[in-house]
Amino acid sequence: MRHTTFRFTLDPTPEQEALLARHAGASRFAYNQCLRFVSEALATRQINPSVTVPWSGFDLISAFNAWKRSENAGRVFIVAQDGMITKRSVGLRWRREVSAQVFEEAAVDLGRALAAYAKAKALASKDTVSASQRRDGRAAAVTASACATGSAGAEGATSGSPKGIRGQ
Repeated sequence: MRHTTFRFTLDPTPEQEALLARHAGASRFAYNQCLRFVSEALATRQINPSVTVPWSGFDLISAFNAWKRSENAGRVFIVAQDGMITKRSVGLRWRREVSAQVFEEAAVDLGRALAAYAKAKALASKDTVSASQRRDGRAAAVTASACATGSAGAEGATSGSPKGIRGQ
């Protein structure tokens, strides 16, 4: 099987360039917003262990979709002529200017990153334990071997003593 690589250069019109920038910005915004959900949930879980942390792509999509329609994502204050102020929840107003898939893909990407982080952290803690056990085992074997051959020295040992230990 032969693999071929192709290189392409984009030459967008100014309108297309603006659309691409809008989608890239929306993706970055959604990723960071989902990361904020995780960070806040982890901090809250320190106080209340029953809090669920959105960790998977599916959980993050659900959390983002609920948030983007909420008052936390955006609100407008309307002032009437009589001075009465009305607050109206509008959610994330510009969400219709980009494809909904942009938000979902950003959430899924973060879910994958979190899964990889959790896996690496689990492997690192497993490696740390096994590496320390290996080091301890090797250190004991080297010490036993050195003592048996007389190559280990001890503080204050006399030169030429059979095991490198004073008094023997």
